[in-house]
Amino acid sequence: MIKNFIKTVMTGKNDSDQHLMTLLGIALSTRGKTFIELGVRSGTTTKPLKLAAKLCDGKLFSIDIDKNPFKKSSTKHWEYFERNAIDFLLEWEYFKNPIPDLIYIDDWHSYEHVKAELDILDRIVSPKTVILLHDLMYGNTTPYYHADLTLKDGQWASGGPYRAVAELNPQFWEFSTIPYNNGLTLLRKKYSNKYNS
Repeated sequence: MIKNFIKTVMTGKNDSDQHLMTLLGIALSTRGKTFIELGVRSGTTTKPLKLAAKLCDGKLFSIDIDKNPFKKSSTKHWEYFERNAIDFLLEWEYFKNPIPDLIYIDDWHSYEHVKAELDILDRIVSPKTVILLHDLMYGNTTPYYHADLTLKDGQWASGGPYRAVAELNPQFWEFSTIPYNNGLTLLRKKYSNKYNS
């Protein structure tokens, strides 16, 4: 499986192929038990996250509102939910589920949607949680943030996910972006009264 990931990273043409080993490596480095993936599509990024959950004896929760061809049978280390990511996160908060070790966000990219997700995550993550967001940059390897405020409708409306991340208070949050394959942004909560009293 790892050989397939490496081959995809080196030769793949899809918009997240170059991040597969990065996703696997970061997920494994958390040694976490709880991983969340918002946006599944064809399952390309699900595979390394599933492997990490299995190797860590943890669980990956994958959420996507759209039907997709990826096999959806749940296992000990993976559960798939066909539903709205915001509703899923609100329930996660409400039922006081474990603090996620890693969250991967690659679902609907509008500013309002990603901002709503980040507002909820602000209440359920700790400074140890790694949040990864895809698609904050334009194109395949162009290192420019996708920040077009003229788009009023659709997937990239109102500045897209970059605006939602850029508006976070730098006193409490930090981020950096790997500038390939539409960007993979690492976001972390630096401080919170909830965890630093």
